[in-house]
Amino acid sequence: MLGVIDIGTNTILCLKASIGENGVNIIFDKRFHYRAGQRLDEKGNISSEYKTGMKKTLLFALKDLGDCPKIKIVATEVLRKPEDGSVFARELSDQTGHHIEIINPQREAELSFLGATYGMGFGGEYISVLDIGGGSSELAIGKSGKLINWSSVKLGAVVACETSGYEKRFDEYMDIAMKTFQGSDFHRLLALPVQRKLVVGGSAVAIAVMLSRQSEYDPKKLQGYIIRKDELVPLLDKLGRMTIDERRKAMVFDAGRADIIVGGGAIILAFMEFASISALTVSIRGLRYGLLAELVK
Repeated sequence: MLGVIDIGTNTILCLKASIGENGVNIIFDKRFHYRAGQRLDEKGNISSEYKTGMKKTLLFALKDLGDCPKIKIVATEVLRKPEDGSVFARELSDQTGHHIEIINPQREAELSFLGATYGMGFGGEYISVLDIGGGSSELAIGKSGKLINWSSVKLGAVVACETSGYEKRFDEYMDIAMKTFQGSDFHRLLALPVQRKLVVGGSAVAIAVMLSRQSEYDPKKLQGYIIRKDELVPLLDKLGRMTIDERRKAMVFDAGRADIIVGGGAIILAFMEFASISALTVSIRGLRYGLLAELVK
């Protein structure tokens, strides 16, 4: 048995798998929403409310993994940015008995690329993977399962909404995202002859669920779903006119991100504009599947 946990800014993702004669068998792939209250205090440390939510949810995820002999736990921008991030990671490691590794942006991009392309069989094509998190977004380019280049920006769905407010129209979030992309070196990566363009992360999956009009979350129908620009714009416009409570009622998947779904969707749309593309393909597999692939090796 293998267990993988990805501690993000908005959710904790938990994956359990076994290895048998027929390869890897996914036992479960769960997400636990824990974000509540202000993320950082006035000193730049993690707020006590955030710490409590993260610890409680992590313990719950570990309980679900049960007696897995091998468990890998990583954290991203949620513990990279705070002044006391590394200290809190050590506290959690001591309290849970499992080492928590804070990975850097390059490592995050590498694992996201490996996970997003896991089992998709793209061969030697150039593939881009945009991973939209809560606190940062990574763009990775690679082929044949190997990362060639990457870049990261400190903009995610949570950060966009913390910056502008939680009930803004999508074009306000788009302005922030476009300025961020224009100031990054994403354009250098996109100069490569990319043939497949993927997007991963909770925002992308939640958007795909709504666009596909699913009555319940069905990962098999979402893997490879194409988010089209001409369908995304009216959806974001509609969501932007709703209150957060109205959005929550309209979402059949991860309603806990109702307050940041417009910000996350606007980042997807801004990337399409920036990259001059009309669609992105969703992969429901991300960083956690990259970790799993490494553990299997």
